[in-house]
Amino acid sequence: MKQVAFLIVLMAFTLNAYSQGSFTEKTFHEFMAIAEDRMFTLENTDENFVFITGNGQKMGRTAIKEATSTMSVINEFSDLTVNQSGGTAIVSGIIDQKISQKENPSDVFEYKGVFTAVWADQNNKWVLMSWQHSDYRPDNQ
Repeated sequence: MKQVAFLIVLMAFTLNAYSQGSFTEKTFHEFMAIAEDRMFTLENTDENFVFITGNGQKMGRTAIKEATSTMSVINEFSDLTVNQSGGTAIVSGIIDQKISQKENPSDVFEYKGVFTAVWADQNNKWVLMSWQHSDYRPDNQ
């Protein structure tokens, strides 16, 4: 009986040590809320993070940090789909952005696009690996 109890405790410990946390729509919204007026929270991105803009420009963490230091970004997300496979989560949906320069907040650029974002569980912490935008074109217009 002691062997069975020991085996159950050992199995529970092992499963807990190797199990991945769930990445849900709530996780996504919580992550994006931390970003405040920036596009991403760079503290929660992988060091090799890649952002591909709607016009195809590729940016890393340093370029994103420089670009977002001079602007304010307000994001609204809709039509989200969240898929998780083990320690990888993929979120896609529609993003509505209002972007302004901090020096001139009344001059607002509005952007609507579709996005795909990839997160990875690294040491029990979700880290943003990549983000890609494309212009929103309903009905392939």
